[in-house]
Amino acid sequence: MRKRILQETNWGVFLVLAAALFLMVNYLAFRHYHRWDLTANKNFTLSPQTVKVLKGLKQPLDVTVFLAPTDELYGRVKDLLSAYSAASPKVSVEYIDPDRDRARMQLLAQKYKVSVANVVVFDTDGRSKYVEKDQMVDYDFSAMQRGGRPRVKDFKAEEAFTNAILDVLNPKKPVIYFTSGHGERTAGQKAEGIGLFRGRLAKEGDVLRDWESLGKPSVPGDADLLVVAGPTRPFLAEESKVIAAWLKKGGRALFLMDPELVPGRPPKIGPSGLEDVFEQWGITLGSDVVLDPRVSVPNLGAQTFFAASYGHGPIVSDLARNKFPILFSLAQSLTLGQPADKNYTADPLLLTSPESWGKKNLANVEKNAEWAEGDPKGPLTLAASVSSGKAADKTRIVVIGDADVASDALVQSGSGNLLFCLNSVHWLLQEESRLAIPPKTEVKTHLALSASQTNLIFILFVVLMPCVVAGAGIYVYLQRRR
Repeated sequence: MRKRILQETNWGVFLVLAAALFLMVNYLAFRHYHRWDLTANKNFTLSPQTVKVLKGLKQPLDVTVFLAPTDELYGRVKDLLSAYSAASPKVSVEYIDPDRDRARMQLLAQKYKVSVANVVVFDTDGRSKYVEKDQMVDYDFSAMQRGGRPRVKDFKAEEAFTNAILDVLNPKKPVIYFTSGHGERTAGQKAEGIGLFRGRLAKEGDVLRDWESLGKPSVPGDADLLVVAGPTRPFLAEESKVIAAWLKKGGRALFLMDPELVPGRPPKIGPSGLEDVFEQWGITLGSDVVLDPRVSVPNLGAQTFFAASYGHGPIVSDLARNKFPILFSLAQSLTLGQPADKNYTADPLLLTSPESWGKKNLANVEKNAEWAEGDPKGPLTLAASVSSGKAADKTRIVVIGDADVASDALVQSGSGNLLFCLNSVHWLLQEESRLAIPPKTEVKTHLALSASQTNLIFILFVVLMPCVVAGAGIYVYLQRRR
């Protein structure tokens, strides 16, 4: 009897200690935990930009998800927002099923002025912004031609969510002016237009305006950024002086400079009218057509190619890390020197391969695509930035030797083109935390096995291993019977 009581007491003490240990481990795991992301494309790892934004939250951020649990994006959005909550205790998330929680849905829809379904709302301090489903994902519709369903190609919700948070934290909208009157590219053109680029900036909340510089004494006073998008006619000296004066006073500008051919024998690159402006900031246009056979696009010639390498700095750091290709077509090279103001430096952003060259003789470029005496050899600079390390110096400039980089045709063909253009704008506006976050591309893994390998796996796991387990059980049974 005494032995039984002692055994039951020991078991009771053991169970109490086990329960206490279980509670202690769970408490410590709740207070101090770490997430490991073992997916191939780091689906659950937040970018440094997002972490920086979340760590800097000063007031609570309420996130309301209007998605049904049966929606294909529900799980992905929930996992992503869980990472947001883990990164900052200021973030609280509420999930609303539009089909089942209709009363709650209508109440919050009125509060946040939401008129569409399938959105995620971010609210702080009475300011709110919502992200629609088409901003979270890109689809591949190729399977629909065979009667299939569209497939998720890129999950880009992190960029949309982080930019929405920045919008509600900073209600002031940047004003971006696009120059006009020189044949610049517009949103109304087809493949050569910059409608996708401008549309993305507008969707981020930027205020876009056109500015005809001819006859204007100064750049508009509310301009935060000036964009010169592929002029086909040169700027007049008076216009150039206005832009130069604005930059000298701390202005910011993005120049997309195509090599414009002037008819003649042989044809040559015409002036842009902005040469003096660029020279003041240590940049010289190459007045050539860059050819790079090593990284060229098949069947399109050596003048259509991908950037071979990246420079340094926040504009291209994420692009370089994720190896996003940036496509160029009929670009000219840039030569970098020392700006007139010694506090500033001109730095390369994108470069060609060492096998490239800049073609100066433009007679029959496609047929006469060989290096000639006087042609600059690679690696050549395709895009450059100008800035100062001193906080008091506000001027920032990005010059790209090709306006096609931002065109609708190349934005749809080169997965890094739009990200590069957006990063340039965000950097120019000193919105480094808003730098474009590369989307999470779907990674499909396939295990290809030969017939002999398939048979070996079948024998090993379906026949041999169960037989071993069964044999061990029979052996133990017989041993206990003795």
